[in-house]
Amino acid sequence: MPVRQPVPQPGRLLMLLFACLLVCLAAPAAHATDTATQTTPHQFQTVPQAGSQTAMQDAAGTTPDAVARSVADSVVQTLADAIAARGVQDGRHLVLLLHSYEQGMGRVREITDTVERMLAPMDNHITLRVENLDSKRVHTPDYLDAFAAVLALKYARRPPSLILTSDDDALDFLEAHHAALFPGVPVLFCGVNHFQSNLVAAIPRLSGVLSTFSARETALAMLKMHPGTRHIYLVNDHTETGRAVARDMSGQLAGLPGGVQVHEFPPLPFDDLLSQLATLPPDAAVLLGVYFADSVGYATTFEDMGERIAAATRVPVHCLVDFNLRGATVGGKVSGAAFQAEALGRMALRVISGTRAQDIPVQAEGVNRYVYRAPALERWGISESSLPEGSTVIDRPFSLYRAYRTQINVLILFVVSLASTIAVLVYMMRRRAASERQLRRLRNLLANTLDSMPSVIVGVSPEGLVTHWNRHAAEATGQEAHEAVGRPLGDVFPRLEKLKPLVSEALEDGLVRDGQRLLRPDGDMVRYEDVTVFPLVANGTQGAVIRVDDVTERERIREMMIQTEKMLTVGGLAAGMAHEINNPLGGILQAVQNMRRRVEAGRPDNESAAHEAGLTMDQVRGYLERREILRMLDDIAASGARAAHIVANMLDFSRRADGAFVAQDLHRLIENTLELAANDYDLKKLYDFRTLRIVRHYSPMLPPVPCLPTEVEQVLLNLFKNAAQALATTPPPDGAPPTLTIRTERHHDLVAVTVSDNGPGMTPEVRARVFDPFYTTKPPGEGTGLGLSVSYFLITHNHGGSFALHSEPGKGAHFTFTLPLRQR
Repeated sequence: MPVRQPVPQPGRLLMLLFACLLVCLAAPAAHATDTATQTTPHQFQTVPQAGSQTAMQDAAGTTPDAVARSVADSVVQTLADAIAARGVQDGRHLVLLLHSYEQGMGRVREITDTVERMLAPMDNHITLRVENLDSKRVHTPDYLDAFAAVLALKYARRPPSLILTSDDDALDFLEAHHAALFPGVPVLFCGVNHFQSNLVAAIPRLSGVLSTFSARETALAMLKMHPGTRHIYLVNDHTETGRAVARDMSGQLAGLPGGVQVHEFPPLPFDDLLSQLATLPPDAAVLLGVYFADSVGYATTFEDMGERIAAATRVPVHCLVDFNLRGATVGGKVSGAAFQAEALGRMALRVISGTRAQDIPVQAEGVNRYVYRAPALERWGISESSLPEGSTVIDRPFSLYRAYRTQINVLILFVVSLASTIAVLVYMMRRRAASERQLRRLRNLLANTLDSMPSVIVGVSPEGLVTHWNRHAAEATGQEAHEAVGRPLGDVFPRLEKLKPLVSEALEDGLVRDGQRLLRPDGDMVRYEDVTVFPLVANGTQGAVIRVDDVTERERIREMMIQTEKMLTVGGLAAGMAHEINNPLGGILQAVQNMRRRVEAGRPDNESAAHEAGLTMDQVRGYLERREILRMLDDIAASGARAAHIVANMLDFSRRADGAFVAQDLHRLIENTLELAANDYDLKKLYDFRTLRIVRHYSPMLPPVPCLPTEVEQVLLNLFKNAAQALATTPPPDGAPPTLTIRTERHHDLVAVTVSDNGPGMTPEVRARVFDPFYTTKPPGEGTGLGLSVSYFLITHNHGGSFALHSEPGKGAHFTFTLPLRQR
């Protein structure tokens, strides 16, 4: 930013005369508001001025310029009093918020929202107006003069009583035009990087919040989080602002402990900068300042540039500004628009309450805060306990209790309070049974209680007429209580018609009837409901209460447990069968081996037996070869060996995991699973895995992966079978051969496996539920809906990896799961 120079005296006097003209034109309005202004509790306090006699005495012996300055100051003070009085109408202060940039920028919107929240215009009798200088787009002198003229017209009748600015350009604008437009009006600023003390000459009533960078604090915290760091690379653009920030950062980072070296990048095109960032050594870290434009003029936004820089870097990236808290950035002690706007709002409330702006010190420290992103902390293995005191962690994974903590606590308190209230009411009912007033209160309480219960509650009379109807019953049927009460149960709730015999039995013997279950279709699934009938006898009035509870989730969990137990049983059975098959298979292979030996030439026993039969071994072998018996023996041996390999794979797949992670060759696991899948031909489902074209893209530098081999094989087998079944039911739409593509890659400390097919793909509705338990698109009896949900659980829960799906209709499906190379 250029150094601000005080406005020349002649120009200042001209502007003062122009301001005097504006005040004279608006004098009637100021006079009309004098009385109201005197009684306004938040009227600004002005600096007392010396009387005219004193001014004349001071003028004696001074130069004409000094007299002119004295007169000008008196005029400015008089104008300030008049403008402050006119800035308050109907007890409301007019506050002008002047932004340097356009409202579409995220930083500008955040400042506007925060200032409005802090000022609370409705509560504090404030009228807030927002103007945007838009200096990023246009910054010519003609434009600035025209903008000043617009402000003069807009606020001639009612100038603001307080001006708030954001960023340097708006304050620069006021430095040049404040005396002419708003003489004497206090100004509070935020987001200013370059503050010069001579600003007070142009704007006497001035204070605000400076935008500072906490490079050293961020770097020290970064070194604590990454102890092996020996090099810090500063990333700034080379605009005027970027160079100023770079100088500030370099000065703060001088003399870091441990001999850590600080490096800066020369001016580079953005793509070259990304390339160099991608090759930084592992003992390096990146400190991101501000980056808006590269050396050849390419620019988008601060947010976009910062996110792409962090994505290209393979080492930790910390930042100094809150708009870079995105993507792979870890965080730091950041300068934030909202933080500065909060401090600005507090200052504005003090000025509105009567404090003089010039009496409020300019705030340069204490605004920045430590903020870190939870995904980046997890990626680099940083514990939250190692963060600086008072740090804020954002973008945490969703937690039901954390997201709705207040509501859940309120609900618990409500339930406790409700139970206490019921107990008190029951006690009062026993004491005052004859009181009609107490009876009405009890009825209202009962209705509220039943409406609050998460069950459908329906009261019926012995004749089968509805006597009570809670909110959940209304939601289930679409009929409100006043429409249902007094009507037959079968008319308003048809699916409960079958419960009439149960109600009669409960009324006859006075016992609770439960255990009844209803099945209700809901789209493509079935919901389970448990029904309980409570007999009711009170004050000679008989009836029953029917409670319907949705137990679908509980039933699903029970079915999942049963299915899991079945799968364990099937696995054990498969292992037992494999062991049993091994014995006769070994006998077959041994018999084939003995048969081949007994027809080999050169063995005395074979020659003797052939001679006794009147043959030679050559004649015997010639006959066996002509009848292809030897080839058949080779086929038997090959088939037996293949069967033995299949049995070995079955044993490996069905063997229970012992919970210990073993380093495995992932490519060997994939090949074993492919062999196992190749033997899964289902005549009923009409698919054969062996008809698929298998395309392998294996990473040649893949290290051994610590995992539970059987669980990884189970996941792969589920993905292979699903792809084969999808391709069997719907061939590729472009006529290409059914293809299964397997790709392995390494990303930092993760290994990614992608299984793709060129099948029919999935709709958004199917993608949204594909990992749900018991959800399947196959016809009844052809799938349990557990394959992908179990696979998701094995990868994410047991291995700490991730599972993702990308699919579009007609473009196949791509499943990708990752496995960490370092298990926690």
